[in-house]
Amino acid sequence: MELLSSSRNNSAGKRRTSTNQANQNNQTLQNTDQPLLINIAEINSNIMYLWKIHAVVTCVYPKRTFMNTHGTGEISSWDLTDLSGSITLVAFNLNSYIMEEKLKIDRGHELTNLSIRPASDCFKTLPHPYQLTCTNATRVQEINLSYDLNNITYNFIHLNQINTLPLNSIIDVEVRIFRDYGISTGVKNENIWSRRYLHVDQDGAHLGMTLWNNQARMVDRNMAGLKIRMKNVKVSWFDGARTLITIPNTQLTIVA
Repeated sequence: MELLSSSRNNSAGKRRTSTNQANQNNQTLQNTDQPLLINIAEINSNIMYLWKIHAVVTCVYPKRTFMNTHGTGEISSWDLTDLSGSITLVAFNLNSYIMEEKLKIDRGHELTNLSIRPASDCFKTLPHPYQLTCTNATRVQEINLSYDLNNITYNFIHLNQINTLPLNSIIDVEVRIFRDYGISTGVKNENIWSRRYLHVDQDGAHLGMTLWNNQARMVDRNMAGLKIRMKNVKVSWFDGARTLITIPNTQLTIVA
């Protein structure tokens, strides 16, 4: 009888242990159903769990149209920034209009259910190797963030290194303007453009630089002799040589 009672007690103990383990497993599964907050710098294509980001919208790009085998469409883009870095968010067609109503410049947002894809070298405007894409399941909620994004972090590249970089690299530079060739304007696809071509110098290394649109008209006098810092300029190719060009999210600061 004692042996039978002991056996029953052991069986009951095993059932309780099994039940507790199952409860723990269920609790673990429930916990993993909640998106994990990650930094923008951590975003990559190997993430295999639910995630979310908290970020400030630091740039809104003009809406563009595109054409492919399925017809024409529209695309909207934003730069999202947290304390670890920045990444571009892209939305197509209907989602582009939905996101325009939700994403506000200089405000904080929580974003979930986004897709991750490699950033195209030809179209990227940030150093981040990936970009985010909105889906029909994407959720955006405005939140309060205490980030101080006024203090820009630069990762300067010297002009003498430009020829070693891949084309379309996005970099930061600090240069002195050797010559300002002035502003030219024109029309393309019914849009007016402005362009300002500069000859810049850094410790004897010389390079051409083109300022486009808002950056071209930022300074209303000849810029020769000015020392400037630029965040997010693109390494391009023109007339047989590498050159630097501004893009919509380029930040230009006059140092001296």
